[in-house]
Amino acid sequence: MSEAGPDPARGRLFLVTGPDAVERVAVAVSLARALDRSAVVDGEVIDGMLVSGRMPTDGPLTAERLGQLLLRWSAALAAAETFQLEGFDAVVTDDVQGAHLEDFLDLAAPETVHLVVLRHPSLAPDTPRWGLWVDDDDRSAEETSTHVLDHLDDTRVVTAEPG
Repeated sequence: MSEAGPDPARGRLFLVTGPDAVERVAVAVSLARALDRSAVVDGEVIDGMLVSGRMPTDGPLTAERLGQLLLRWSAALAAAETFQLEGFDAVVTDDVQGAHLEDFLDLAAPETVHLVVLRHPSLAPDTPRWGLWVDDDDRSAEETSTHVLDHLDDTRVVTAEPG
């Protein structure tokens, strides 16, 4: 199912995001299974690698907490790029919403990101309307991943101007 991009030897980068961790991971895994060569990179797993000094993920957004979010996303993107360089599509899954979606995409630049936003009642209302938004309905993770692949062009977010 993989389509050739600008560098056919390099895998694509996907981001599956939304506030419901169980749904997000299920869709990411299902999507990865539907691709020819793929890996899932879970931001929560990366966050769990911090053994001491880890900031809580809830509460007020302090400078240190924001720094750890950026560290988490940078590490997830570094792992994703390692897979992509070997020709695997990388499906990153994390709760990246609101104004932070732009921060994540800035870290991913100049990579094109296939963005899937799982709409949920607790999704931050200021989340930019980029990528493919999938309604929180009664679809299974497999049905959602099929929908994503059927609308792959709608997921594409270009993070850098062609130059």
